[in-house]
Amino acid sequence: MKKFVFQIGSAMLAIGLLVSGWGGIVGPGAPVHAQAHAYGQSLAKQTQKPEAGQPVKITLKGKPLKQQGLQGKEGVLVPLEMIRKDLKIPVKYDKSSNTYTLKRQNVVVQLQPGETGAKAIVDGSTQILPYEWKVVDGNPYVSVKVLSDNLGYTTQWNEAGSALNLTPHRLNDIKISTRNLEKVIPEASIKIQYPQVSGLRSKQAEEKINTLLQSRADKFMQESLKEAKNNQPSPNGSPYEFLGNYTVTYNRGGLLSILVQTYAYTGGAHGISVREGLTFRLSDGKLLTLDEVLRANPNFRSIVDPSIAKQLQQTEGYFGGFKTIGNNPDFYLKDNGVVIFFQLYDYLPYVFGFPEFYFSFPELGIKSRK
Repeated sequence: MKKFVFQIGSAMLAIGLLVSGWGGIVGPGAPVHAQAHAYGQSLAKQTQKPEAGQPVKITLKGKPLKQQGLQGKEGVLVPLEMIRKDLKIPVKYDKSSNTYTLKRQNVVVQLQPGETGAKAIVDGSTQILPYEWKVVDGNPYVSVKVLSDNLGYTTQWNEAGSALNLTPHRLNDIKISTRNLEKVIPEASIKIQYPQVSGLRSKQAEEKINTLLQSRADKFMQESLKEAKNNQPSPNGSPYEFLGNYTVTYNRGGLLSILVQTYAYTGGAHGISVREGLTFRLSDGKLLTLDEVLRANPNFRSIVDPSIAKQLQQTEGYFGGFKTIGNNPDFYLKDNGVVIFFQLYDYLPYVFGFPEFYFSFPELGIKSRK
């Protein structure tokens, strides 16, 4: 597959990929579906239990909460009142903008409900897809993924008690802000959002991380301008479009993982997106490889490779050819584990999006991170 220009911060998906989520995070042994918007093996299992609309018991560190959740179409929905009252996360509503604002430590999540769900803006970064949203008897419910994606909670389905357990973790004591680059020319429009971090103990590490993130954004801007001006007219006469955005997928235990993506439309039936996972060690700003993250088990490929091969082989349309994730696979940290992913067209047709495979730390023989 031809990768456009290079990989930088997470951008908008091509319209043809906007099926139902960021990408399928699939537990070992499950069929691959790259647009399932699952978020870890435990919840992937959980979503198969109650039927949509049924109440779901919620526990906090094993202790039952008075308020219950609700089974949605894609996963469990939790009431905002529970988030505010039981989890002690401030929830403020601004009627003029129809925006709910949630804050935990330095992370600010803004939710703007609409017909297709709740649009999410996290620390100034507009997320690609909305979260599932529902109002029952005047009480708003939102996908529990708001907590696990952004606010430092992990989730686990308790088979014995038929309950979804929430476990809070302390986020890194840092601040993430969003920078914007935008350029509109007759040939194209270019919009890029990229992160910058502050509050690190080591200012040298902070500068190292920020320089890398900014340089990727600047390069994407320059390469996009070059592509737009040198390859005209487009096949259908439409202006080119280049987009960049990001999502923080893991922010605790001294590690910061960011899923970044670019999107380029240069005419034709659809655009092309490219993703990259960037995982930093905050103590020194080092960009880590998967082997460095999973160094406690240097033989993790003996677990990962067979599982991914089996899932791909069970997927209709699989091109074949997968043998191993190789020396430097694409990955990012999520929930209580790691997501290994492939680019569009690597092993599956375009309609499947980015095939993603979630492995929890314990199943990789690694102690769970706090």
